Amino acid sequence: MRRHQAQRLTTALRAVLIGLSQGVLLGLAPDADEQYFADTARALVSGVNLVEP
Repeated sequence: MRRHQAQRLTTALRAVLIGLSQGVLLGLAPDADEQYFADTARALVSGVNLVEP
């Protein structure tokens, strides 16, 4: 992966995780725990589909 792509991915992951954490704080995602955040980040990086097609 090129450096520019890695920087863009880092920025995107940070934005997604900030959005998720704000959802938890606002009560929009009360069941999201540490494992949920870890699974989400892992799926974004690996391209794994967490939802059955």
